[in-house]
Amino acid sequence: MANVSLVLLTAALALPGPAAAAPAEPVEVTYLANEGFLIARGERKVLVDALFPGIPNYPVAGAELVADMVAGEPPFDGVDLVLVSHFHRDHFGVAEVGRFLASQPEAVFVSTPQTVEALAAAGSPPADRVRALWPEEGASVRVEIVGIGLTALNLHHVRGPRPTQNLGLLVDLDGFRVLHVGDTEVSAEEIRPLGLDSMEIDLALLPDWLLAEPAWAGVVEAIAPGALIAMHVAEPSAPASWFGAAGSRAGRVERIRGEHPGAWIATEPMAKRVFVDSAP
Repeated sequence: MANVSLVLLTAALALPGPAAAAPAEPVEVTYLANEGFLIARGERKVLVDALFPGIPNYPVAGAELVADMVAGEPPFDGVDLVLVSHFHRDHFGVAEVGRFLASQPEAVFVSTPQTVEALAAAGSPPADRVRALWPEEGASVRVEIVGIGLTALNLHHVRGPRPTQNLGLLVDLDGFRVLHVGDTEVSAEEIRPLGLDSMEIDLALLPDWLLAEPAWAGVVEAIAPGALIAMHVAEPSAPASWFGAAGSRAGRVERIRGEHPGAWIATEPMAKRVFVDSAP
């Protein structure tokens, strides 16, 4: 398991002695809505599942926040990568992504073939700014884009006659590894062969059902992250059945806290956490 600390406030006292190596830059994670996050380390910035119109009963970023992202208002200035796990409307919007890429010409977009095809049908940006990744199920592919290491994992969402391609996205920011799994419904037995528990993942962003429901017991252990974020938490007004045996959002949150006491349950837009590698 990676050795990671969640830092809300830090202070240091300068003492005489031999010069120490400069500490590694912290990783700042800002929650936007649903499974949308801004992940930043130094000058590197990555948006994941952040630009979308939304669906009922799940959080949306709202027009003002989306406008800030599109305009590159701080902290959304200088975004390097725009990643999308899959093409559903609570993760991806053609119009929203299209406006962002037009406004931010240095950003590169990466997603599934299904998502890239939808973007292309609406008038895609140049090919060198759009990348489709889709490894075989049970496999992964690693690339480097604009100096950022990215491993794409085939983590199924919906199987059947019209399957939804869903990417797990492992982002390496100068050695700090952040895994965003999208809306996967893989079991512990399905995910173990990927060997994620040996990849020293510092932070895993997982939908709440993986942390709360017995059907997915063992998934967190198969990933073995240093820290956890629970995402895709439905609004309190959602039907009770959406929260499984807990019956309500409050019950779901309580269950996650009981099973994973250190997890950050992301529900407040623009809330931020700072993570540091605490290894000596």
